[in-house]
Amino acid sequence: MSNNSSRTILYSPSQIGTVLRVARERSCQVERRTKRYLSHALGITERRLTNIEEGHSIPPFELAIDWCRIVQDYTAQDKIKHIYQVGLPATDPRLLESVPDQLNNLVQQAEGAINAAESLKRMSKDMRPGRSIDEQTRIELMKMAEEILDIKQAAEATLSSLRQNWDLDYEQVVKNWTREAISDYVIIPSVSYFEDLRKEQYFEERARSFGRVEH
Repeated sequence: MSNNSSRTILYSPSQIGTVLRVARERSCQVERRTKRYLSHALGITERRLTNIEEGHSIPPFELAIDWCRIVQDYTAQDKIKHIYQVGLPATDPRLLESVPDQLNNLVQQAEGAINAAESLKRMSKDMRPGRSIDEQTRIELMKMAEEILDIKQAAEATLSSLRQNWDLDYEQVVKNWTREAISDYVIIPSVSYFEDLRKEQYFEERARSFGRVEH
């Protein structure tokens, strides 16, 4: 597999209007299928909604996500995230109909990710700073990384299946997870924190650079 830095996008941005139109027309709740209801819920005019569906206007990411949320089409939402390059391609919704199947798949993919992590740990013992990676090692690295990426897709599919079949309050799960992640200092809680972090990293890198020059 070649080392290609370009993103793989399965759905074209020109299809955003079609994705959103289909999501509206096939909403599980009949009243949400009308342009009047949806435009009012989104705070936009029916004319603008029509222009978006017909592909004459590209909606902002937040508007497209709210659209999918209002009509409760999370497969469409995953498609939108992928088009805007903030998510993996959407999982076939037929695969989400069985929670046990998704749980089994999650366990299987987790086991694969654990094995990949163990392989990477062994591989790391031979890694040296500044030394280039040979082609065979790079191929193995790509394979292990794909195993790890599988767990992300499996986790998202499982949560989607739980939301679809067991009425999981996904937004509340995200809120709870975020609070815990902030408490555990896992995520960046604010822009100012990020700025301070970057400043600290900058000065640390400068100090290391001066140390190498003096040495």
